Amino acid sequence: MIIEPFGELHFIERDKVWFGMADNISPENKVELSIAADSKEEDISFKIKSIEEFALDYPNILDKLYNILFLTESKLDSPKSIEQLKEMYFFTAVSLKPDNKTWWLTLEPHFHVPSIYNHFIRYTMFDRKIIWSNLNIHKDD
Repeated sequence: MIIEPFGELHFIERDKVWFGMADNISPENKVELSIAADSKEEDISFKIKSIEEFALDYPNILDKLYNILFLTESKLDSPKSIEQLKEMYFFTAVSLKPDNKTWWLTLEPHFHVPSIYNHFIRYTMFDRKIIWSNLNIHKDD
């Protein structure tokens, strides 16, 4: 199925998702896009609308992701600046879950980062609020 303006998505029965490499979410690169659906026949037009809204709000959402990463980094011995973190990680995946409010978001390290930073950073967003990350965001000083 072609979903404008994002491109072609294919239904993966096992995972119950529409999946593809989407244009027009990130201005820098294609993004893995998955949209939960019970079946290939399910009407996902309202979910596509949510993806369109996500794409419009992308700069604000990305700022939240990098700010959380920066706050986590600032607790380390040699913290990186937000600008450095933006050069180290790029937005690579978004997954809209069945409730149409929960999103899984992923930052991927660029190939040139030192091995200590060579890991994916994952977030869960609910109603535009980050509610979980694989970063230690609640670490005590």
